[in-house]
Amino acid sequence: MLKGSQDLTEGSIVKGLLSLAIPIIATNFIQIAYSMVDMIWIGMVGSNAVAAIGTASFFINLAISLFVLISTGSGIKISQSIGAKKSEEVKTFISNGVMMTFVLALIYSIFIILIRRSIVGFFNLGSYETERMASIYLVTSMIGIIFMFFNTLFTIILNSFGNSKLPFKINTIGFGINVILDPILIFGFLGITGLGVFGAALATLISRMIVFIIFFIQSKKYFQIFEDGLKFRLQKAIEVLKLGAPFALQRVLFTLIGITIAKIISSWGATAIAVQKVGLQIEAISYMTIAGLHGAMSAFVGQNYGAKKPERIKRGYRMALLMSGTFGLLTTTLFIVFAREIFSVFLREPESLEMGTNYLRIIGLSQMFMCIEIISNASFSGVGKTYIPSIVSITFTSLRIPIAIFLSSITWLGLNGVWLTISLSSMFKGTILMILFLLYLKIKINKELENRVDKNNI
Repeated sequence: MLKGSQDLTEGSIVKGLLSLAIPIIATNFIQIAYSMVDMIWIGMVGSNAVAAIGTASFFINLAISLFVLISTGSGIKISQSIGAKKSEEVKTFISNGVMMTFVLALIYSIFIILIRRSIVGFFNLGSYETERMASIYLVTSMIGIIFMFFNTLFTIILNSFGNSKLPFKINTIGFGINVILDPILIFGFLGITGLGVFGAALATLISRMIVFIIFFIQSKKYFQIFEDGLKFRLQKAIEVLKLGAPFALQRVLFTLIGITIAKIISSWGATAIAVQKVGLQIEAISYMTIAGLHGAMSAFVGQNYGAKKPERIKRGYRMALLMSGTFGLLTTTLFIVFAREIFSVFLREPESLEMGTNYLRIIGLSQMFMCIEIISNASFSGVGKTYIPSIVSITFTSLRIPIAIFLSSITWLGLNGVWLTISLSSMFKGTILMILFLLYLKIKINKELENRVDKNNI
């Protein structure tokens, strides 16, 4: 069905994980590079422009969180169907994913555009111009939500097949276009009037449209669903939504909690909002690198679970823990030792630089635990137990609000109390999820696979 697919149920585990993970990591870097490049150029415009994009970005992140409802379940079911060699089910899950993606993108983008003034005003940015820029960036981004969703869906489908190189190549093209368009549309060039924040949003929109077109053309070579016609199967859709619901709830709540935390941060002014936005972009370098291993582990565990190979899952998890933990320690060292130098790439104003340096050093403490959390999440996803990491994540992420309020009220901590809260919650989540998955491997997985074999023989 798919050229260039990879069987993850045989051969070297390390080689299989790395060959799949490296292109995914590179693709993730391309994704964060879109907003990273925006931040570098917009940082030259000023902190208010960065705050405007930071405010709008919360609702772009909320869209991504909602889309997890479809993308997570689709990825799990496709990879498990591939491992079980059920090609017709693979086609059905892809077809359902395409239709559900279109509906969600349309509803969400229209809704946010209609209430844009109210949600931007919630942050009390204290400047009409900053709120105007945030609203413009938000509307332009909502127009591009449908392309962003589909680009992500096509990437996940191909990753599930073990083909992560094609999405990387396509997304690289989009990034190259964005790099060229950003300075031209933001500042102007050869008679072209600079558009500021709107120019940054427009550059990203054009890039994502081009990526979507390439994905659509390539999909005809790999999937027969467009030639055979899209077919919706309600029962299969329910299976996908059940798997995606826990992670979607987790991500949505995480985003809403992030918005609440941002509201707390805004009491320190627009500069603090800008610092958080830039800090999140820098941290995303670490997050997205391990998210690449997340994609590989989810596909790896899913295929091996479908093929009923528990020992291979156990070995793969331990190897992934070692790789991710080592990377986390390296990131911690960089964030703590070179915090000021790293942050100064984006914002150089004295107040912003001081806040940003504190942010990176405090967040740096939790990087290894964050990496462990991501790998454990992926492993639970691969076996279809998405509710377990969701419960852990929702619990400790929700606690960020009262703890942040308390710690930030301590005079000598202030804003640093908010950063410390985020770091501590990541430490707890990573530790608990690792323990839970190791227990799952020891107690549950063999029994589950034996039960599946017995049911299939009835």
